Amino acid sequence: MNPAATIALMFLIGYSSQRSGVCMVRAMREVIERRRVHRLAGFLLAAASAMVVMGLAKALGASPFMTIPGAPPDALAVAGGVLFGLGSLVNGHCALGTLAALTAGEVSRLATLAALFVAALLLGPSMSGAALMLPERPVVISPLARDAADALILGSVLSLISAGYIHRRLRWKRPRGGWSPLIAMTLIGAASGLLFALDRHWVYTSRIAEIAYGKAWALPAVVGLAALFAGMTIATVVAGTFRLHTGSFSQWLRAGGGGLLMGTGATLVPGGNDAMLFTGVPLLLPNLLAGYAAFTATLFLALAIRRQAVPTDA
Repeated sequence: MNPAATIALMFLIGYSSQRSGVCMVRAMREVIERRRVHRLAGFLLAAASAMVVMGLAKALGASPFMTIPGAPPDALAVAGGVLFGLGSLVNGHCALGTLAALTAGEVSRLATLAALFVAALLLGPSMSGAALMLPERPVVISPLARDAADALILGSVLSLISAGYIHRRLRWKRPRGGWSPLIAMTLIGAASGLLFALDRHWVYTSRIAEIAYGKAWALPAVVGLAALFAGMTIATVVAGTFRLHTGSFSQWLRAGGGGLLMGTGATLVPGGNDAMLFTGVPLLLPNLLAGYAAFTATLFLALAIRRQAVPTDA
C-alpha cells in the first residue's frame, strides 16, 4: 500500500474525529442524561459508510473483508467488552475519546496510552496463554467476504437509516463550531473503508498492540499513529479548542488505571472499542460485535446507576 495514502487517510480520520467530538462515553452520557441518541447514530453511520466503501472495493476486485479474521462470540469477548467499558468509565474516555482529549491538551491521557501499551506488552500473544490461560479460538471469516452485494445492500440501508435520523434531529447543525455529524462520520467511515480496501486497518489500539508485540510492520504502525495524532492536533488548533491541562495526581492515576483495564479488555476481545466499531461492525465479526454489545451495555448500566445514586437538588 502507498504510505502516502495511509498517512492521508489516517490524518483525515483524526481530523474528522476531533471536529465531530467522537467518544462513546460522551455519547452514552447524552443518552442517559438528555435522551439523545444522535451520537450513537453517528457511530452507526461511520461503520455503515465503511461497509459500503469496502463493498465497492470488493466489487472492483479487492479483498477488504479478508483483512482481519474474527472469532466466535464467546465469553472472552463479552468479558473483554465489560472490562473495556469499566476502564473507559474510570478513564473518563473511550479509545478515540482518549486520543482526542490528549490532543486537546489533557496531558494526563498519556498515562492511558502508556497503560494500553503495558497491557499489550504483558498480555500479548506470547504471554496471554500463560498469564490468562486463553484457549485457542477458531478463526471466523467475515460473512460479507462471499458477495459484494451483501455489503453494499446492508451498508446502504444502515447508512440511510442512521443518516436520516441524524438529519431529522440536527439537520446540518454543527456542534460548537465543529463539523456536521453527517459529514464527519461519513468521512471517517469512508476513510476507514478505504484503508481496509488497501489492506491496512487503522484502529489505533491495535497499532499500539503491534508496536508492543514488536511486529515487522511496527514502523508503519508508528507512522499511522503519528498521522492520526497530527490530524487531531491540527483540528484542535484550527477550532481554537486546545487548552493545556497537566492534570492532578488523581487524574493521572485514574487515566493509568483505566488504561490498564481497557488494555486487558482489548486483549480478551481482542480489540478496543475503536476496533469493535470500525472493524467488528463493517466486517460483522462475531467476537467484536459481542464485545461491542458488552462494552455498550456496561457503559449504559454503569452511567444509569451512577446517575440514580447521585442525589439531585431539591
